[in-house]
Amino acid sequence: MVSKSQSTLIIAVLALLSIFPPLATDMYLPALGAVASDLNTHAAAAEMSLSIFFLGLAIGQLIMGPLIDGYGRKIPLLFGTLVFVLTSIALIFTQDIYAFNALRFLQALGACAGMVISRAIVTDLFEGQQAAKNMTVLVMLMTIGPIISPTLGSLIYTGLGWRSIFTVMVVIGVIALLLSQAFIPETLSTEKRTQKPFPEALKNASLLIRQRRFIIPVLTASFVQAGMFAFITGSSGVFQGIYGLNALHYGLAFAAIALSLFIFGSLNKKLLDQYRPAKILSLGQPVYVVMACITTAVSGSENIWIFTIPLWFTIGFVSLLSSNAIALAMGATAERAGAGSAVFGVFQFGIAFIVSSCVAVGGSSSALPMSLGILLPAILALMVWSFKHPD
Repeated sequence: MVSKSQSTLIIAVLALLSIFPPLATDMYLPALGAVASDLNTHAAAAEMSLSIFFLGLAIGQLIMGPLIDGYGRKIPLLFGTLVFVLTSIALIFTQDIYAFNALRFLQALGACAGMVISRAIVTDLFEGQQAAKNMTVLVMLMTIGPIISPTLGSLIYTGLGWRSIFTVMVVIGVIALLLSQAFIPETLSTEKRTQKPFPEALKNASLLIRQRRFIIPVLTASFVQAGMFAFITGSSGVFQGIYGLNALHYGLAFAAIALSLFIFGSLNKKLLDQYRPAKILSLGQPVYVVMACITTAVSGSENIWIFTIPLWFTIGFVSLLSSNAIALAMGATAERAGAGSAVFGVFQFGIAFIVSSCVAVGGSSSALPMSLGILLPAILALMVWSFKHPD
């Protein structure tokens, strides 16, 4: 057990590690056009760097999950963070879109470490409602990344150029590496580690996938979060291309919408004092689908407010619903937390890769591809949740 002060510090450092993926995707969104121009390619190729990053996150889970069950949490965490730092340095000097996208894939492999290991550490240290609350706190702190990243990225891009955005990623990565070494404990004892991590991971993953209490919330969370990835992929084209916002105004608009993640996460933390995570999911998902329907219905509006207001509520529900689904899924892993976190990540970013690719291919001449990228997975999440295990 850890003290309350230790718990707060650990969650804060884990949150910093967990923002690597949103940091590496959201910060350079305002500069996507400049990246395409500087690397002599078209906008779709630059947008595909987002999808490739999500693919890297999905594959990275397959590697990281077994590693943390076989070799503990801390060493793989430090190694993954170091990979993130080194690839971020390489991206600063890239001159070719193919090299850029290849490095983005490798950067994602490093970025996934903090995300996978954070979920596993929370599961190691906490149980039940306390685990759900700490998972919510983790998700809430993670939303700081999407809130500040586009605005910060637009300011850096405007003043110093898009390559400086990756310099900032290097600095943040180094800080996280030092804090992890200093404050993150090893939470998996030697006797609990698997002797053959990869064969054992395959066995554990197979067992977990067949458990309804695990796979239903995993799929639910993955489909819900797909809406956020659709928004990340399509928002630059929609707000800069359709509504004509400049880089700074787009960053501010993105931050305002991302703020809903924090607000709804705070609401969820209060709801957990009275309701179980499954109850919140059952009540909240139909509302999420309705909001996604409204967002899609107004996606052709020329008025930015008519489109943005329902979008704000829709994105907010991603935070409220996904943190509860993740807590339920991880709570069902028992002593297979590493494998469970990896399986969740594969589904999460595998679905994100598919959805974001579809949004990118759909183009930015209309907000409809992005809106459908939110609505259709929301409907699937509701359908999947209807097969949940009886309470």
